[in-house]
Amino acid sequence: MKKVISFLAMTVIFFSFSKAQNDSNPKLAFDSNGKLKILQFTDIHFKYNSYRSDSALMLMKTAVEEEKPDLVVLTGDVVCSKNTKKAWLALAKPFIDAKVPWAVTLGNHDIEYELTSDEIIETISELPYNLTQKGPKEISGSGNYILEVNGSKSKDTKAILYFFDSHSGLPKEKGLGSYDWIKSDQIEWYRNQSKKLTGENKGTPYPALAFFHIPLPEYNEVWGKEKTVGVKEEKVCSPDINSGMYNAFLESGDVMGMFVGHDHVNNYIGTLRNIAMVYGQATGRETYGDIGKGYRVIELHEGQRKFDTWVRIKYNADRDKDIWEPTKIAEKQNFVTFPDSFAETK
Repeated sequence: MKKVISFLAMTVIFFSFSKAQNDSNPKLAFDSNGKLKILQFTDIHFKYNSYRSDSALMLMKTAVEEEKPDLVVLTGDVVCSKNTKKAWLALAKPFIDAKVPWAVTLGNHDIEYELTSDEIIETISELPYNLTQKGPKEISGSGNYILEVNGSKSKDTKAILYFFDSHSGLPKEKGLGSYDWIKSDQIEWYRNQSKKLTGENKGTPYPALAFFHIPLPEYNEVWGKEKTVGVKEEKVCSPDINSGMYNAFLESGDVMGMFVGHDHVNNYIGTLRNIAMVYGQATGRETYGDIGKGYRVIELHEGQRKFDTWVRIKYNADRDKDIWEPTKIAEKQNFVTFPDSFAETK
């Protein structure tokens, strides 16, 4: 207990420095090999002063050390805890110590504690190496933003990363389903931004990825297809209302794949009309499920509409039985290359 208290005290002191003071506002760029490596952690459900959450923190710290990513993305249900601000500060420390850029989309549970979505974004966006933005005030949600990826040999934009607030749960009495949906003004904002960026690229859409928490209804359509890879052990917990986000991606022509969390025992990837629909690998020891805990890796290829992705399952876990055992699995699991792995068989 004393070690935990000491760790948190040091964390609070550490974060008294601003982003500017630490000279830690990085730009994303492909490396000399023309790759951009992203680690996706999802559904951490981090709790303040919890040994289970400390286990997940160590998983993430080790993953960053071993994978050496160019960017870490946290796709929602990150902190689910009292002492919410202190919990966010503790969770951020491994990324800051490693000097790795990190970005966040919020989940349905993040806003159920002591901070609003705006307050969470305000807290983390001031931390070193964090690239999260609140986004336009005039549209729904907090955390709708764009990150551009520069080339390996120039400062020209070569790829785009979109982030969306997929909101939270809905009261049963509304009769609209269990989960909220990405709103029409967010979709209009995306369409406008995509059109603008495509225009800047002489009419050719940039290769793009999208990150948010709650899966779209279309995730149901890729399960059971011949080329879909991974595990599905629960239903797709999407909104009942289909607001047209997938259709906007399809018509705009830039987004190659979308990456979500939310459903802890789904980790599959499939394609629908040449757009990849991807689940991350649940990370947190505080979460239900028995398919293991770990993360997803994504590698973008510069100058191509192409990415590789796979999952790493680092621990066999069972929250209810308090199991947390290293898997010692070295190989990449469910490795695929988009679009090649999903080409239709003639």
